[in-house]
Amino acid sequence: MLKRDFLKLGAGATLAGATMAAGRSAKAMDQDDSCSDTGFLFIHGSWHGAWCWQDVMRHLLQEGYQCQAIDLPGHGLWAIMPDAFLKRPVDKEALATEPSSLARLTIKDYRDTVIEAAMRARQTGIKRLVAVGHSMGGVPLTFAAASQPELFSHLVYVASLGPTKGKPAGAYLALPDQVENSLLGSALVGDPAQIGVLRIDPRSEDEGYLSAMKKALAADVDHKLFGAVSHLLTPDAPASIYADMTDFDSGFGRLNKRYIRAIHDKTLVPSAGAAFVDDLNANWPNNRTIMVDIASSHEVMFAQPRRLAELLLEVV
Repeated sequence: MLKRDFLKLGAGATLAGATMAAGRSAKAMDQDDSCSDTGFLFIHGSWHGAWCWQDVMRHLLQEGYQCQAIDLPGHGLWAIMPDAFLKRPVDKEALATEPSSLARLTIKDYRDTVIEAAMRARQTGIKRLVAVGHSMGGVPLTFAAASQPELFSHLVYVASLGPTKGKPAGAYLALPDQVENSLLGSALVGDPAQIGVLRIDPRSEDEGYLSAMKKALAADVDHKLFGAVSHLLTPDAPASIYADMTDFDSGFGRLNKRYIRAIHDKTLVPSAGAAFVDDLNANWPNNRTIMVDIASSHEVMFAQPRRLAELLLEVV
């Protein structure tokens, strides 16, 4: 079932009030006009949508930078949800076994959505485009930049992963420390091989389950805030994209890359992020990826939005 009828928006599915055309604050108008040709493109992670970047973008907009957040296919306003998820009280067996229509989407669908958004940004006059991917969002971000690096100036990975040369993103999820210490498994519902997706139940009435999900994703996020967030999360996220590999255009190595590692992350453990950065630097040693730590859980944009915005400003 689609949430498409909830609100009709354009094909970009950008947040109202947080698009590339967003107005500049009075403070920002006094700043150097170089801000006007620099833009940020935000790509969300599993179960999220463009909405999750609102607080981070607010800080950047106040500084005069243009921002755009997109909904990836099957997420946000275009979410594809299993029927069992919409029925309460939930039939746990049905939720755990109902195949997801989202599973038909491929990495090409996700990559092309990022490329299209980057092209729109360029068409508005953006000369320096900083693309930011959180969690799963690092995968389509990498595929897009590997294919058309000329669209981007900087890539920023926030507690995220992507493929590297000869390695899919899933290789980092299979590392021993990640397998042993990630708490995400306690939040997953059903077998991804059977239902085709990574599924959670953010609207569960089981307090024990919700507590485990919060511990995995957002232990340091205010309880009431995460309560609001959990009602915006959708249940399904693609699983197949973690097995996909890509060829890299030579221009990818020239892109500036930064990795923001959440040191309290219990979903993607810090060592997995470090392993990804090590491979980026091994593959492109002449333009090394800078890794910066932030004292946060996996949900950085809710736990530390101001600090995350500051780190993004350092990029430009």
